[in-house]
Parts: sequence; structure tokens; C-alpha cells
Amino acid sequence: MKRAIVSTRIYTGVTDAPFAEALLMEDGLITAVGTTKEIMSRVTPDTTVSSLSGHLVVPGLVDAHSHLASYGLTLTRVNLVGLPSLAACRKAISEAVAQAEPGTWIIGRGWNHHFWEEQREPTRADLDDISPNHPVVMTRACGHLIWVNEKALEMAGVTKETVTPEGGQIDRDAHGVPTGIVRECLEVIRDHIPPVTHEERKAAILEAQERTLAFGLTGTHVCEELDDYLAYAELEKEGKLKLRVCHLLPPEDLEKADGLGIIAGSGSEHLWHTHVKLFMDGSLGAETAWMFEAYEGSPGCCGLACLTNEELLAQIEMAYKTGRSVAIHAIGDRAVSTALDGFAAMREQYPGARRDRIEHVQRVTDEDLNRFKEMDVTASVQPGFLPTDWKTAEAKWGLPRCRHAYTWKRIQEAGIRMQFGSDVPVESNDPMIGIRAAMFRTDAEDKPTGGWFPEEALSFWEAIDGYTKTAAWTAGVEDKAGIIAPGKWADLTIFDDAFDEPEKAVLRASVVKTIVGGKEMIGKSGPRTNRA
Repeated sequence: MKRAIVSTRIYTGVTDAPFAEALLMEDGLITAVGTTKEIMSRVTPDTTVSSLSGHLVVPGLVDAHSHLASYGLTLTRVNLVGLPSLAACRKAISEAVAQAEPGTWIIGRGWNHHFWEEQREPTRADLDDISPNHPVVMTRACGHLIWVNEKALEMAGVTKETVTPEGGQIDRDAHGVPTGIVRECLEVIRDHIPPVTHEERKAAILEAQERTLAFGLTGTHVCEELDDYLAYAELEKEGKLKLRVCHLLPPEDLEKADGLGIIAGSGSEHLWHTHVKLFMDGSLGAETAWMFEAYEGSPGCCGLACLTNEELLAQIEMAYKTGRSVAIHAIGDRAVSTALDGFAAMREQYPGARRDRIEHVQRVTDEDLNRFKEMDVTASVQPGFLPTDWKTAEAKWGLPRCRHAYTWKRIQEAGIRMQFGSDVPVESNDPMIGIRAAMFRTDAEDKPTGGWFPEEALSFWEAIDGYTKTAAWTAGVEDKAGIIAPGKWADLTIFDDAFDEPEKAVLRASVVKTIVGGKEMIGKSGPRTNRA
């Protein structure tokens, strides 16, 4: 089917010709871009023509870091997002306990003690009285820390004598008894939770997909397990996968993936595999992001390294040997530096073109910024973190260190590849939240006045590039996506404002159409989230 969009404003993303008035699509591809007169001259009787005056059409936006299946699952569980106090969280959990079958696990997510009236981390004692018989596991908003009750510890066999796994921490009281807080080594509890079924995964993905499409996203890079990949693959066979999904796998799934023929670059135009995803450290809010210097108010605490240097090198080597690139979660400056060290060391042994990426890059030194450029490593950042992070960053890192935090303008001016993601369900995957954060660097209350280190702000068009061009390159589909040009996928995001004044328009504009492969997709909007 042929379709033309005319009399509108199109941001093509093409350096030499960034704007156009009209385009033509056929069989899922862009076939022409130009003026309305030029496109109308190519219209035939079987062409559907849409006049979109006062609108903006951009290349299909891509969330370059998400956990879509996890997002879908959270929608069916206890939601603690945005609750202002420990008391409010206890109430929500208590209500879930009252409705649960005897002995079932109560699972939830989203609490953030930095936003609580009580201003303290919870303990198992805060759960034991409301759930003595049900094991309770509540994941913090950041996803790197869980809060559990005595029953959950008992079911998992975690006691005073339990040895803490390397790269994690089981908080204990003065007598060595677990307090109910587990950092990073979440598997000590989660491995004992009944596994999610294949059908539950598929249902979760479909629910998350609908909300994602409603936000104007045409694709995403998911960091998920092999079981999730298999669920996506089955949904595609059933004709239900509408998004374009680039899949990153954990190292423990590689051998099995290879055996199934899921190798780098394998898949289809809606689902393909590219990278191995590693974890170098934790999160800012949990004080597990790995830093060169200690956290403010926590003498001697520099966070946690989730991998030894030997483990890091071995996992990068495993990826390189199988033709994969590597994505490394690194929030703290020491984690970022160590990740770059790992890339440098293994590239000497395994030369060749790589599309390696570091996820989050929340604090980075000037020296390491230079190394990003020299090694062509992508900075995969999440602008939506800043609104809920900036106060926490100042409190835990101190203002001087924050001058090298969330340095998006510096990254861009250094010529480093940079892509934008959300990390949903950690944050909302509404790209408008990320775009506004990139432009204004303020929170939901427009604080701090004038923006947090406003010299690091980006323009609206630069933010759009963050959701398009580099995301296509790291996914290996730059020949098919990232810009609006003939021969590219007909993936488009359309706003109800022409963005003649972007700073004003971004505060009022909404996505009105999401087009994937030339087809309009309809979804339903999802909730916003907050974290730190």
C-alpha cells in the first residue's frame, strides 16, 4: 500500500537536508522525501494521502535501554512507585497480602526511601508484622536492591551463617543477622521465587508493548534473558510483535543461545540479537555504583564491583569470540573506567569492528571521555534519570563531583556516539520525559531553577538524535533506520505540534501517531515512574 504524508514539518535527521515537507511510503519503506509538490507529483490513485499541517514527523523513536518483559510483569504486581512514605508502602503491601492465596509470594517494585517522609532504608521488621506467613520481596526503584521479610529469608535459606556472594551485599545488624536488605546479589532470594511461565512472559510483553507504542516508540533495545527472547520470537511468529526489538543477552545464556542458532545479527526485521550485557556495578541510590572516592556520609564506602577484573575480561572475551559486541552497565566513575580498560585489553587480542557500549555513564572523568572517543564506545545514557537523581547525586557524591555527572553536552561535543534509553521499569519509557530532561535538566517541580548544570543541556533536535541515529547504529541497522530517507524503514513518530518553538512546544506536545513499517500502531499509555 502506498501512503503519502504532506504539508507537514519533517525532521529527517539527514545532516545536509534536515527538514522536508512530505514523504512517500510503500511496502513498509520510505520511497521519497521532499516538498509537498514533489511528493504529490508521485501520488497515484491507489495512494492514501494524509495532510498533517501543524505537525512534526521524526524518525521512529527508539528506547535504547529497556526491560520490556519486566515492565509488563510489574504492571501485575505491587506498585510502590511514588509512594511518599514507608507507611504508605506498608499499606499497599498489606492490601496485597490480604488478597493473596495462602503462602504465595508477594512481589512488588518501585519504593524509593529518598522520597519517603521517614528518610531511612526499611528493614524486615517493617514487613514481618504485616506478612508473617507470606514471603515478601520488594525491589527498590533502581532495581539493584531488594527489601524482604523474615519469611522470604527463611524460604531462601538466608541466615546469619550465609556467606555473601562476591559482588553483592547482605545487610546485617550488629549481631550478624540479615536485616532484610540485599544489594546486587539479588539471586540469593530471587532464585527461590516460583519462575515466570512462558505464557506469563508473553502476556507481559504484549501489555508493555501497547504502552510503549502509545508513547511514540517504534523500537527498543531490551536487556533480558534468553527465555524472554524466545517469548518475543513466538509472539513474532503469531504476528503479535509490533515493535522492532534489538535483544541483548546475559553471558550465562550465550552457550544455550548459540545452540539454538541465536547468534550476533541473527533474527528478523522485528527481532534480532547483537550484544552481551554485563554488570560492572550497581546504582547511585543503593550506594553500589562503584566510585573512585567514598560516598558522602559513608566513610570507606565506594560502592561495589560486580565483577573482578578477571571475570570482566573473560566475559568480554566470550562475547568477542562469538562475534558479539558488549554492553556494560557502569554508573560510577570507577566502573566506567574499568569497563573501558576491559574493552582496551580485549580489543588488542581480538581486533575488529566493535559496537561496544557502556550503559548509564552517570559520572565519568575527562580522561575517560577521551577514551570513549578514541575507542568509539557508545555512551548509552538515560536522560529520565536526572529529574529523580539530581538531589540524590548531590547528597551522595557532593556538588564538586556532580560537575562530571550526566555530562551529555560534553559527551556530544567530544564527538562521542550517544544514545538515549529509559531503563523501564526503572523509569517511564515515555520519550517526552527524556527529551524534556535533556533540554531543561529539571525535575517535575522545575527544580533546580534554571536547570542542574544547565551548560550540559541539549537542544530538542539533539535529543531527537539521541533516540534515533546512534540507536540504529549500535543495533546494526543504520542502513535501515535512524533517519528519514528513501530505502529506510517507514518507522515514524508524529507529534501534534510543528515545534517552531521547541522549548515551548515540548511542554505541550503529544504523540498522535506511531508508524512501524508504514502501519499505524495503536497502544495505551502507561504510568510514569521515579527512582534514584
